[in-house]
Amino acid sequence: MNTANKLQFKPANEYKPGDILIPHEQILKVIQKLSSIIAKQYIGQKLLVVGILKGGYKVTADLTSELHNKGLKDLQISFITMKSYADGTKAKYEPQIVQDMDINPEGRHVLLIDDVLDTGKSLQVIHKLINDRGAKSVKSLVVVDKPDRRRVAYKADYVGFTIPDVWLQGYGMDTGEVGRSEPNIIVGPFTHPLL
Repeated sequence: MNTANKLQFKPANEYKPGDILIPHEQILKVIQKLSSIIAKQYIGQKLLVVGILKGGYKVTADLTSELHNKGLKDLQISFITMKSYADGTKAKYEPQIVQDMDINPEGRHVLLIDDVLDTGKSLQVIHKLINDRGAKSVKSLVVVDKPDRRRVAYKADYVGFTIPDVWLQGYGMDTGEVGRSEPNIIVGPFTHPLL
C-alpha cells in the first residue's frame, strides 16, 4: 500500500547533495496515515514490530509511538541489524545479519520496519528468516521505495514515498555512518561544512 502524498519528485539528475528531498513534517504526516491503517489491522493481535537497524531506528520509534496512540498498546518491539555497506555508497557484500532479534516470532504477526527499499535483498532475507521461524504473518513497511534499484522481486506492504534513484541521507539513513540524525531526508552523499 502506497500512501497518497502530494510531493512531486524531479528526475534524479536534477538533485544535488544537500537538497531536501522529503521534509520532516511530510515524513511524520505519512507515518500518521500509515499508523492509522496498521492499527486497524492489528488491534488486539499483540503485534511484533521488528525494526531493521541502523537505518530504521527513527521510523520504528515514530511509528510505534503513533501505533500506541491509536490503540496498539500491547505491541512488542525488537530489532535486527543488517549490513551490506562496509562504508560509503557502494554495497560491498550480500546483506548479512550482524545482530539478531531477541523475541521469538513463532506464531506471531510481524511487521518489519525499514528506512528504504532499495535492491530488496535485505528485506527479502529478513522476511524469509522470520517466515522460516514460524511467524503467523510477515508484512513490511518502508519510508521510501526506490523501484529503479530493485534486484529481487520484493514489494513492501506499506510505502511512504516512491522516489527516484538518488542517494539518501537523514531520518536514519547515512553515508559512511554520517547523517543519520538529520531530521529531513536529503540527497547525499553530503557533509555539513564545519562551523
